[in-house]
Amino acid sequence: MLKKYLFDIAFMQVLNLLIKPIWILVIDRAVQNTLSLEVYGNYAALFNFSLMFFIILDLGLNGYNVTQVSRDTDKIGSLTGNILGLKALLTVVYVAVVFTVGYLLKYSLAEFSLLIFLSILQVITSLNQFLRTIVSSLQRFKWDGVFMVLDRILVVILCAILIWGGIEGWGLTIERFIYVQLAGVLVVTIALILFLRKHLVSVKVAFNFEKIIPLLRKSWPFALLVTLMGLYNYVDSVMLKSIVGNAEAGIYAHGYRLFYALLMFAQIFSGVLLPFFSKNIKDKEIIHVIASFTSKFLLLVGISGALVSMTYSTDIMELMYHEKATAQSASAFSYLMFGFIGSALILVYGTLLTAALELKYLNIAAFVTLCVNLILNTQLIPAHGSTGAAIATIISQLLFGAICYLISLRKFNFELNMGSFIMQLFAVIIIFCTIVLGKQYCLNILVHFIMITISILVAAYLFKLFNVRQLKSLIRK
Repeated sequence: MLKKYLFDIAFMQVLNLLIKPIWILVIDRAVQNTLSLEVYGNYAALFNFSLMFFIILDLGLNGYNVTQVSRDTDKIGSLTGNILGLKALLTVVYVAVVFTVGYLLKYSLAEFSLLIFLSILQVITSLNQFLRTIVSSLQRFKWDGVFMVLDRILVVILCAILIWGGIEGWGLTIERFIYVQLAGVLVVTIALILFLRKHLVSVKVAFNFEKIIPLLRKSWPFALLVTLMGLYNYVDSVMLKSIVGNAEAGIYAHGYRLFYALLMFAQIFSGVLLPFFSKNIKDKEIIHVIASFTSKFLLLVGISGALVSMTYSTDIMELMYHEKATAQSASAFSYLMFGFIGSALILVYGTLLTAALELKYLNIAAFVTLCVNLILNTQLIPAHGSTGAAIATIISQLLFGAICYLISLRKFNFELNMGSFIMQLFAVIIIFCTIVLGKQYCLNILVHFIMITISILVAAYLFKLFNVRQLKSLIRK
């Protein structure tokens, strides 16, 4: 079981590492460098604004579908038609809410013209996510990985043409950037329908409220959870735009880009873990093994990445954004990356609790986190701008992650091994000394990064991510 899980994760991560870095570090970075700070900042804020209400398109149906279909694939036919019918109705509600709130926020006509297409993008993305839940529930994780990156492949190609193609009259604009993303998600929709055609051939879209209302009663706890998490994850850019302007939102987007890249890497685990945990929820031994291994791996990645980002924040921002890099963007970036430590706990233990249908405690925790996030943003953004928003993000992620972990310990009776904890703490100290303090005494960056790599391998051993025999084999290779 562990071998299959690791193989599927490895396959999806290979696909992710082949495509996502090109998208995030090359294409999206080039878009930010090509467009002005205000234009991209406005786009980022509007994009996050459209995401804030994404839950209306979902209402927890994706999470509910995964937990049900993973246990019994025969439910695909009975659930899909009703869910698709409900999603059609929810699309109307979503558009109405987005534009009503946008009007109340006094968005301009130009901003509404972008918001129309961003809303369409979210609607199609929601459909794709639902169809992908069927793929993952069938335990077809490798194909789910293919669909995960398919739209990015097309977007990378088309954006490269717009940015570097030199075709007269076809340069990059923010509108064309959105159109390219729309084309990508449409291609994925067609591919998913073709892949699932045998399972969908007998499905009929239904608007039967006698079936839809019971479905909503079962899915609303999922909906509430995604709503609360979505709000505290995306409200920062919207508040930056409203309180201190588009330029500050653009600076925050600079730092957020690499945080998002690391988060996307980790979310692949979550996408596999939810159906995996749902299917094996009664086997507490395998759940403990998978949860422990994944959380330790992600925490090691997060701690290492955060410390490197803090130490080399200015260098990384200048490398990525050249003259647009500022001390403010470097500061926001260095703070944001520490938020991944909390995200790692959420992606593992929050997913485990979702699979166990422990949504009451998760919703309470998410509500408390949202309140803390809003209070912090209200106080910190006027005084510190993008850096204040980044600090609010760190505290929110760590708070929610810690709560998820503690609830999981109690729910599943996971035992804390003090010996292992001390070893892991020692590993973190080694990484900290090598990365942060080592820079002061090592002027050669290449030598420093070799030292960092060695310290991470030692830490991985202390985290028990591999044994001595595997380490010797790795050194020989």
